[in-house]
Amino acid sequence: MKELIYCRYSRKSSEAKERQALSIQDQNSECDDYVHKENIKISFKFEESQTSFKPDKRPIFREMINLIKSGQIDGIITWKEDRLCRNPKEGGEILQLLQDGVLKEIRTVNGSIYTPDCDHLVLQIHFGMANQYSRNLSQNVKRGLNHKVERGDFPRPAMIGFEGFGEKGQRNIKPHLIEAPLIKEVFELGSTGFYSLGYIRETMTKKGLRSKSGKILSKSHFHQILTNPAYYGYFYHKGELYQGNYQPIISKALFDTVQEALHNRSKPRKYNWQHPFNGLIMCSDCGCAITTTIKIKFYKRTNRKVKYVYHHCTRRRGECHQSPITQNELEAILLENVEKISISKSVWKLGIELLKAKHNEEANKNTTQLNSLHFQYEKLQEKLNHLITMRANEELTKDEFIYQKNLFINEQARIKGMINDNENSSSNWLELAEKFLETSFQARDILLSDDLEKKRKLIMTVGENLLLKDKRLVFTFQKPFDILLKPTYHTDVLPRLDSNQ
Repeated sequence: MKELIYCRYSRKSSEAKERQALSIQDQNSECDDYVHKENIKISFKFEESQTSFKPDKRPIFREMINLIKSGQIDGIITWKEDRLCRNPKEGGEILQLLQDGVLKEIRTVNGSIYTPDCDHLVLQIHFGMANQYSRNLSQNVKRGLNHKVERGDFPRPAMIGFEGFGEKGQRNIKPHLIEAPLIKEVFELGSTGFYSLGYIRETMTKKGLRSKSGKILSKSHFHQILTNPAYYGYFYHKGELYQGNYQPIISKALFDTVQEALHNRSKPRKYNWQHPFNGLIMCSDCGCAITTTIKIKFYKRTNRKVKYVYHHCTRRRGECHQSPITQNELEAILLENVEKISISKSVWKLGIELLKAKHNEEANKNTTQLNSLHFQYEKLQEKLNHLITMRANEELTKDEFIYQKNLFINEQARIKGMINDNENSSSNWLELAEKFLETSFQARDILLSDDLEKKRKLIMTVGENLLLKDKRLVFTFQKPFDILLKPTYHTDVLPRLDSNQ
């Protein structure tokens, strides 16, 4: 009688729903003990980490079946019957091979032996029970996930910027101590509209932002981060938007600003970040960006090299008649404009004291706004409850319900963000006002420094709609810095304040 050719098959699903199964190493050990005891020779060894709940998902299993069909394998040794399959299609295929005599034996570690002549009903029952177990488990997981979503718990593993916490079945996410501040900075950079994804990626990589597995993030990953509502406290599940009950990293207002900036950058521009003012100034004639050209000239007579830096229109839209301007000329013009909003140390100190005195007044003023926002939020909740009732009464289709619900949830998120801002607005107001005075006090020194990044941030903070025209700069100041341009400010502010302390 011909000696049968056996293979060993071990499988463990990579999915969490089969964590109860032995590891592949343990299955192999159990099978090896069995074949040693039975004096069986193993010619092929197969193992894989794939679910068998759905058919045609296991390449190693398919390789084993093909070898059986070709006559190179006669029998299978496996830990348990459910390791072979958990779906009717592949279960039927194995049973058919066994019934036709192509597959001569199936042996399990617990001593079960299935041959072409034995009662196949027992094996069918094992396959059927495994399939039903997987079906029940899948339904329970889905049911538990739906309850989790309804509670506002985040239904997926924590993405970068967050970390998971809590017991199994009650897990949620919270801001990561180290990653969350970096993610917030990513949104702040994205909100300006001046930084490309490549620049954001390079900057944040230098600061140590990595994926959960420690890999460097791609530009597409940064785009996913910047468009993910989960960072302001809302998430999508099966197309529906839900409010999370976890602490967000950013506000809804910042998220919306980023979306607008991304939309405006439909054709991202590649800036030369070696100069701080690239991309901030536009040509008054054609509207193209002002870029930088650096030329090195060698003088033979003195045996020296001289670097010349020019700022000029990119001329991407054709011919342009605007003349270039040197770096010294541009920085002199910028300094001339920035000095218009510079304040002295005495004004800065006095301004800080007056801001602190006005703090309580601003806190009282925000109470009325906060009450109004809470009223708007409650009215939206009433509309949302009415929408749910209409869906329950089948007055709306599923698609109509999801569309309207997402609109209400988005509006709630916007108002919720305003509520959060207003609850801390007195402190925010004081912080922003102090930052305003600090910027005005330090503006001149920053522009005279060698810190290119600080120079760029300063111009982005105080200026807007900067245009180069006939070697002059049309400089428009952002609010509230424009108030410092009033001629009476520097001459009258101190006497006026001194007379009414």
